[in-house]
Formats: sequence, structure tokens, C-alpha cells
Amino acid sequence: DYLDNGNNKMAIQQADKLLKKHKDLHCAKVLKAIGLQRTGKQDEAYALAQEVAALEPTDDNSLQALTILYREMHRPELVTKLYEAAVKKVPNSEEYHSHLFMAYARVGEYKKMQQAGMALYKIVPKNPYYFWSVMSLIMQSISAQDENLSKTMFLPLAERMVEKMVKEDKIEAEAEVELYYMILERLEKYQEALDVVRGKLGEKLTSELQSRENKCMAMYKKLCRWPECNALSRRLLLKNSDDWQFYITYFDSLFQLIDESWTPPLEEEHSLEGEVHYSIEQAVKFIEERITEESKSTRPLRGPYLAKLELIRRLRCRGCNDEYKLGDPEELMFQYFKKFGDKPCCFTDLKVFVDLLPSSQYTKFVSQLLEVIPLSSTTESEIALPTDIKALQQHLCVVQLSRLLGIYHAMDKKQKLTVVRELMLRYHHGLEFGKTCLKTELQFSDYYCLLAVHLLLDLWLEEGEEMAVWQCLTLLEEGLSHSPSNAQFKLLLIRIYCRLALMQNTYSTTPSGG
Repeated sequence: DYLDNGNNKMAIQQADKLLKKHKDLHCAKVLKAIGLQRTGKQDEAYALAQEVAALEPTDDNSLQALTILYREMHRPELVTKLYEAAVKKVPNSEEYHSHLFMAYARVGEYKKMQQAGMALYKIVPKNPYYFWSVMSLIMQSISAQDENLSKTMFLPLAERMVEKMVKEDKIEAEAEVELYYMILERLEKYQEALDVVRGKLGEKLTSELQSRENKCMAMYKKLCRWPECNALSRRLLLKNSDDWQFYITYFDSLFQLIDESWTPPLEEEHSLEGEVHYSIEQAVKFIEERITEESKSTRPLRGPYLAKLELIRRLRCRGCNDEYKLGDPEELMFQYFKKFGDKPCCFTDLKVFVDLLPSSQYTKFVSQLLEVIPLSSTTESEIALPTDIKALQQHLCVVQLSRLLGIYHAMDKKQKLTVVRELMLRYHHGLEFGKTCLKTELQFSDYYCLLAVHLLLDLWLEEGEEMAVWQCLTLLEEGLSHSPSNAQFKLLLIRIYCRLALMQNTYSTTPSGG
């Protein structure tokens, strides 16, 4: 109790009292050693612990206490010796064998882990212990410097061990199937891995959403089975039209099939996974259907709209966009902003597609976005400010896009300083919306401050404006006082302070007259 409460001196005194009555009480000696370790007397603690360890204790209290002590000493290798001795004295103890296995795991003794796992399985034939040994073989293969040794010895042995359990119909848990899949994947036996996932064993893959489908998809890609990739991604998008990863797979497989001039068989099914899309017309129709379906949804879904932009981007790369009349990217992005501009993800969604805009349209596009944001002018401020958090988030998105499109970069020094003042005015106004935020939460308007700092950094680094860097530090320190958990503020401060220290060091080491 004293040790748990941090009263280490009292713990040592109590242990001494006990040892006067019972000199050979191992546990009391170890608890005293823990107290000594925590009061800075490491040498005494180590000597006392080794005195007990030399007696090779087998009582659980002493072993657990020594384990805690060795962990605090950062000497996990001593725990292995402790349980090696305990296992020799009590060879049929399931608990001691499992502790020995875990001790080997902490120090990365994978070969000994394998042996300990099999020894434990022989004593108590439970599946987890058998697969501990299998996992140890995988770890040996990962840590092996010789990749050939990994693929010719460790992984094949692990495969044979699992196959033995499969043949005996002893596979019980999902983790065991995952392990089998991992082994086959590492051995590049992709067809066998696919058969496992699609077969009876694959039915156990239930803990993660679409775990089975994701693994099938990965193997189809490895095997270049594009019809199956396309059909499976299409089927999954019909279930959830907001899953972006499947749009990417759908487009990848579609254009692979187009390039290969693939056509479906006349009498058989298109693929193992059902219908396949193999033309641009089918893809356009499919995406339009997803957008129509989204409009009926109770929850707005970003995926279908972004998928349309992605298809335009890919078609443009192939030089065949105009043929399919998917729409003007500028208008599509504008509509997307109107629908999702108040979400923090809107900027990161659109930044991928800004290269679809001609550079001559950048300023017009930004002005168009600003027009739909509800901003109101006040007598206290010379600029129009957002009236709520949604409007603030929309405006922030536009400001970030302006930075990305290089609109600020084209400004002269005076214009940049004007923008900095405006951004900081907006930052201070935005703090009103975050009065109830916890210290661990970011202020809604933090990005205004960050953008202002980046503009000042541009003035310092590109134009040598020294006052700008001191203003940067002032703004960042102010921002950090309102958002103590903002990692970007901290990283920028570190970057600037380091750069200033380096410059100072350069000046101080420059020879006089140099």
C-alpha cells in the first residue's frame, strides 16, 4: 500500500520490520528493493533483488514483485532468467510458461518464444498457445536479415503448422485465420490467400467492417484480376456510396480493363464477384446514379461528388473528357463548396482537384465562393465578418484555397501586410465562438492565425523583412495562449526559434572583418 501511494520510505521501514521477524521472506526483500529503487538507491536495490533471484523463487508474489522491479530498472532480460528458473522447478505450470513466453517477447527472443509457445501447448493444448509459436516464426522471418531464409525456412514452417490445424479442423478464432492469411501473403501465395478468404475460414473474419471484402480486393490487385476488382468495388459502392477507397479501385480497374480491351464472356458470368463495368459510358452512368441516390439520402455524402471530379481528372489525363460532358469542374467545385463548405474537410477535398481550374480563373473562382458566404459588416469593423461557426468555416476554406492557388503569393509587401492584419482581425473575432472550448480543443479560428504567420514567414524568408519574423513569434505565442494543444503553432515556433538560433550562432562565429 505504501508503494502504491508513493510513500517509499515507509515501505522500506515496513519491509525491514517484517524481515526482522522473517529473514527469509523473499517477497518482503523484493518489496524493499522496489522502495530502494524508487528512492534512488539503485545499487542496493539491484543487490537485494539478485540475492532473491539467486534462490530461484517459485512463489507468485516474489516473481511478480521482481518483474515489476526489473521493469522499473529497464532490465527486461532479467525477467527471462527469472522465469526460466521457475519453469525448470515447476515444469507443468501454465502460468509460469506463459510469463516466460511474454518475457521473451519483451526482449525480442523470437526463437525462444517459438520454443516456449510449443512447450506451453504440450502442457495445455489450447489453440492460442499453438499460434503463439506460429507468430514467433513470423517474427523470426520479419527480423531475419536474409530474406531468402525467411521465405525458405521460417514462413514455410509457419504455413505447415497452420495447415496441420486446418486439416484437423481445429481453427477456432478469427486471429488464427488472419495469421494464416498473413503467412500466405508474405509467401506471395496470393491465390491460396484468396481461396482462404473466400472459403469457409473466411467466414470467421467478422470483427472489422468489410474485412473479408478488403482482403479479397487486396489479393485481386496482386493477381491483376481487374474484372473481380471492378465488380467487387462496384458492389461495395452500391452498399455505401461514400467509401472513397472503392471509388479509386473502381476507376483503377475500369481503365485497366479499357486498356486491355476486355469484354465479358458471352455465356458465363462477368466475374466471380458479379457484373463488371468496362467502358467509360458505364462509369459515367454509375457515378451519375450515385449522385442521384445521394440527393435522396438523409445524410449528405461527399463521395459521389468527389468521384465525378476524379473521373473528370482521369479522363482529362487521357485526353477524352469533352466527349462525355460530365460538367464544368469549376461549377462542380462551386456546388460542392455550397454543400460542404462548412466542413473542415472541404479544403482538403477540393485541393486535390484545383489543377482542373485554368490559372486565369483562380481569382474569379475565389470571388464566386466568397459571394455565397453569409458575412455581415459591423460599425466596429471595417470588414465583413462571419455570423456563426459555419460561416467562419466556409470563409476559412476560401482563405486556404486562396493561399493554395497562389493569390497571396502574387501580392506585394504592402498588400501582404494588409492581408495579415485582416486575418488577425478575423482570428480575434473567431475567438468569440470558442469561449467554451476546453484547453485540449483547438479554437475555430486558429487557421487565420496560421495563415497570417505563413504570409509573414514568406516576407522574412523571401524578401528578408526581419521585423516579420518577430511578428510571427508574437502571433504564434498569442495563438498558443488561446490553443495550448495546437501542434502547428508549436512546430512553427520550434522551426523559427531554431532558425534564429542558427543565424545567431553564424553571426557569433564569423571572424571580425569577415
